[in-house]
Amino acid sequence: MRAAIVKSGGYLDNIITRILHNNGINGDFITKVSRNTFVDYNVVIFTYQNNIPNISKVIEQITLEKKVQVIYISNTMNIGKFYNLGNEIFFSFIEERLIDVVLPNTIRMSGKFIKEVSTLTYELNIVQDELELIKTTNKAKRILIRKGLSEDESHKFIVNKAMELRIPKLKLANLIIENKIDI
Repeated sequence: MRAAIVKSGGYLDNIITRILHNNGINGDFITKVSRNTFVDYNVVIFTYQNNIPNISKVIEQITLEKKVQVIYISNTMNIGKFYNLGNEIFFSFIEERLIDVVLPNTIRMSGKFIKEVSTLTYELNIVQDELELIKTTNKAKRILIRKGLSEDESHKFIVNKAMELRIPKLKLANLIIENKIDI
């Protein structure tokens, strides 16, 4: 587990370093924030002491890319400027007075959650693709049934024609729907 600490030059840098070291988490200071800065890290830690213009927009953009866990340490519980990230699993808001306990646990748990979310997102995309294929194929079958084929014949037609033309069934079904395939 590697953490990127966006250097603020304040006392929080020392506290964060101590907490990470005591919990066996590797932490590196980052002075420049860019898109490619966080490629090698699992977690990025920002604090209210960071002097970054539009920090809320920067954090929001990094969080919504869903590539790295973003932690923001604040001296108040006011999350007003991060209201868009309230339900985002890749964003954690930690109050400064709770940093000793919450920071290491958040970092450890975020790795597990992010891995699980990534797996579930991948599986969801596969299921959504399969659902789209089924819906589109069924729509194409209904068109073929209206043209006189049975449901079984429609299904066989789609499968065989897709193999014959060497195109995916989804593409063939769309061509049938668009009336670009002769039956």
